[in-house]
Amino acid sequence: MGRVWMWFWLSGKRCFYRRSFFIILLALPLGAFWIRGREEEGPAKIRIALWAPGGQEEEGAVPGQEPLEQLLIKDLAGRQGQDGLFQFYACESEGQLKDDVASRRAECGYVLASRLREKLNQGDFKRSIRVFSAPSTVAARLSTETVFAALIALYDQELFREYMQSAAGIGPALADQAYGQWKGSKSTFHFTYETVGGPGPFGGAPDQSAVFPVRGIVAVYVFAIGLYGAAMSLADEKRGLFRAIPYGRRIMCRLAAMAAPSALAALSGLAALWAGKCLGAWPKEVAAMAGYVAAVTLFSWGVRAVCRHEAVACCLIPFFLVGSFLFCPVFFDISRYIPEFGVSEKLFLPGYYIRASAGFFLP
Repeated sequence: MGRVWMWFWLSGKRCFYRRSFFIILLALPLGAFWIRGREEEGPAKIRIALWAPGGQEEEGAVPGQEPLEQLLIKDLAGRQGQDGLFQFYACESEGQLKDDVASRRAECGYVLASRLREKLNQGDFKRSIRVFSAPSTVAARLSTETVFAALIALYDQELFREYMQSAAGIGPALADQAYGQWKGSKSTFHFTYETVGGPGPFGGAPDQSAVFPVRGIVAVYVFAIGLYGAAMSLADEKRGLFRAIPYGRRIMCRLAAMAAPSALAALSGLAALWAGKCLGAWPKEVAAMAGYVAAVTLFSWGVRAVCRHEAVACCLIPFFLVGSFLFCPVFFDISRYIPEFGVSEKLFLPGYYIRASAGFFLP
């Protein structure tokens, strides 16, 4: 057994003497630390511009009643401190809105028509809300739901107040109270999103606020290094490096030599998870990574047995990299959109580690 550990140690030491390999080991944790720092500088918000002409009262409106378009702008712009994808802000003119969209200071802009309340009452919806956006952005389509949901929430309350007054003779104050109770009941739809546990670099559950998929990148990274270890083993075999070892111990020494690069990549991956604040409890993380390294080593041994040539094994690395990024849930889960591709994911080891480790920290 001592000979096996010696091969593991010497193979790992040899990797450190290769400058390119050492740089790769450092690049992932340093990159995760830098990207996480950029994420923490401020929340990633999509800026949406808003403008409505004037602030005068509408014709036929109740005296002192603020125009609906101004209420909508105040409601959306007042959400800046809340968590969400969009950051709405009011412009001083339509020209400023168009300039902000053209210069990409805003992803898109909404121009609300004057006397919006009157237009809605009369069923005149044409050109009530105009959208300006760059051709390359999809923010307009994404933010439309938010804008119209806010508009309906404001306008629906006014319709309810008018209906209660005309049908039951209930005053505005009592109608607003009844509307608030109905709105707060959430009887139609009610979604609750919870993050299990709390963030912490040395224990608990991993931080779910990270945008960069550190865990998925680590899974593919360790997998690629393991395949590289198989190519190195074939090159060593060709040079006769294992001929001096007794035949009965030769397989274990080969496996130890192949496992060394994967183990170093695993340590680099754990450091990247810590730097990216995606690390859960240390014992669980180490256990999950150790099992993954063992699986990668065995898989690479199978690739080594099939290929038998270093060049062929190296040629397979890009195939497994592209397949892992495409079919495994690294950046997105393609099986949610094309269920047939869920079968293809089973051919790539990173998918097993990502899904297993994701459920490993749930109680």
